[in-house]
Amino acid sequence: MTKFIFPKNEILPANKIFLSIVSLDEWELIKVSGQDKKKYLNSQITADINLLKSNKYILCGHCNNKGKIYSTLLIFKRKKNYFYILRKNIAKKQIQEIKKYSIFSIVKFSKEKKLFFFGVLGKNARNFLKNFFSILPNKHNSVIHENNITVIFIYNVIERFILVSSYKVLVKILKKNTNISYFNSSNQWLSIDIEEKIPIIESQNLLNFFPQEINLDKFKNSISYKKGCYLGQEQIVKIKYNNFNKRSLKFLYCIYDDKNSFFPGDLVYVKIKKKWIKKGVLLSSVTVHNKIYAQVVLNKIYNKEKIYKIRSNYFHVKK
Repeated sequence: MTKFIFPKNEILPANKIFLSIVSLDEWELIKVSGQDKKKYLNSQITADINLLKSNKYILCGHCNNKGKIYSTLLIFKRKKNYFYILRKNIAKKQIQEIKKYSIFSIVKFSKEKKLFFFGVLGKNARNFLKNFFSILPNKHNSVIHENNITVIFIYNVIERFILVSSYKVLVKILKKNTNISYFNSSNQWLSIDIEEKIPIIESQNLLNFFPQEINLDKFKNSISYKKGCYLGQEQIVKIKYNNFNKRSLKFLYCIYDDKNSFFPGDLVYVKIKKKWIKKGVLLSSVTVHNKIYAQVVLNKIYNKEKIYKIRSNYFHVKK
């Protein structure tokens, strides 16, 4: 869970962030425990859990039996248990669904109540964290555990870290930094997810997409096509080997104005001849400095257009 809600400052693009300590209050931490946790979890998620080591995390998916995504999960190990992070507004539904077949297994899925987490990101993030850790995670060892703190390293356009530990331990780190301008809301983290094309599934888009349609297959070990049976495997494998995927995830932007508010599930339109035709769906959006960032899923035939429309705003593809 998260107990940290920080002051809201301006949301900046990745290349402008020097150091930001951000709340992750829009995300939830789920604990998976019990003697059958590994076997059962492997039967439910798209990744092969046998590839998950204590020094790694995996971004994967949880689907229904038709291969449609309930949620993306950032999954990692801590001590004897598995944990995963997902969007808070789908956590309750996702837990209900993932434990649906657990009647004959000794496994428990629960919202974590003893551990808390927040994010640290920016050009100076690593130097800031060196004050507290003898070693930090990197591209080869993306998770480290030190002094009862788990540190998860995510890197693409910017270095990002998630710190997971008890409330008391994490507060000690925060007290070392008194510069309020470095703190920010969870929207700063969300904006980087959009920049890095990490798929964001909110409650409005449950069961709307196959994993490949949100580019989950672009992440290492996210989807296994060879492990034993798991929910949705048949359809997911069929999409891969028969090239059935007709949609893809894109990063769009427009110049900010206050005319519209945008919501997950909003339709994305493409102009064909003289008509605007719906050819995509909005996953998430956030205002970043003087722009609006949008993560969308588009029909592949139309994912190279010069202009798109969501409500009355015109968006462009961000390369």
